[in-house]
Amino acid sequence: MALVIICGQPCSGKSTAAACLMKEFEKTNNMPVVLIDEPSLNLDRNSAYQDMPREKNLRGMLRSAVDRAVSIDTIVIVDSLNNIKGYRYELWCLARAAGTHYCVVFLILFVHILTIYEAQCRAWNEDRRLKALPAYEDKIFNDMVRRFERPDGKNRWNSRLFELHPGKEDIHEDSQAIVETVSFLTGNKNVGGSRNPQKLQPTVATQNPRTSETNSLYELDRATQEIVLIVVDAQAQGVGGLVRSVNLGEGLPIINLQRSVGLPELRRLRRTFLKLAGQSSLSGPPPLSVTKSAKRMFADYLNRELYANLL
Repeated sequence: MALVIICGQPCSGKSTAAACLMKEFEKTNNMPVVLIDEPSLNLDRNSAYQDMPREKNLRGMLRSAVDRAVSIDTIVIVDSLNNIKGYRYELWCLARAAGTHYCVVFLILFVHILTIYEAQCRAWNEDRRLKALPAYEDKIFNDMVRRFERPDGKNRWNSRLFELHPGKEDIHEDSQAIVETVSFLTGNKNVGGSRNPQKLQPTVATQNPRTSETNSLYELDRATQEIVLIVVDAQAQGVGGLVRSVNLGEGLPIINLQRSVGLPELRRLRRTFLKLAGQSSLSGPPPLSVTKSAKRMFADYLNRELYANLL
């Protein structure tokens, strides 16, 4: 149903916001809510962000977890730094490939309009350390703050963007950004006069290759070859006379012949049919995996093409 990206500086209140969102979603929806974060993957944040290779591995694990969980009947919340704009784009592509809704909740503290104030986040991190709660090491905290790339709502992979200001208000279920996010995604009411969100539409570029049955192409190839042989044998048994119809068996169309059709022409029509079937599988139903269905489709194709050649 939706992919929600929580974004913000270290110790800005992202996990609290994620917990509030989960509670509100569970109240308003019957759909399951999945939370994906470092602890859910049994990862220690200091260890995961210790160097660039480990951080890259962390993002890969989070992305894989999102890819497995995101669907049209699940709400997925990603509670992590999500501080790299290219990474947020990758998550947006996963949402588009799944055909779900998407939004970003940005926890932000300002000194003034263009300056993000990290001193409060640093104080909260230190407070967690004093309480023996999980906290970032100073070196890692400073590195995360320095490399943070603020989301811009003008970019499609950051839209719709909701801003939560933990420095001005406590984070709870009634926070304006929390309420607006839930309302926007569940469609309970319009937010700020906007229309209800449209699901992202998958494209060939973002869709995963179609995972049809492993023997589907083999079945299609074999079924069409069998029909070609049946037509050739039926004409051969006509002893020089014109065979006007070929019975393929119970439940299958009869192939109508108004003239003699040679093996080279049948092979050419078969190759064209297989090519068209492969192309249509990119945007339509998966390739036929049942032999009888494949035979029926190919027989209809032959009847249409052979009749068209007479006109």
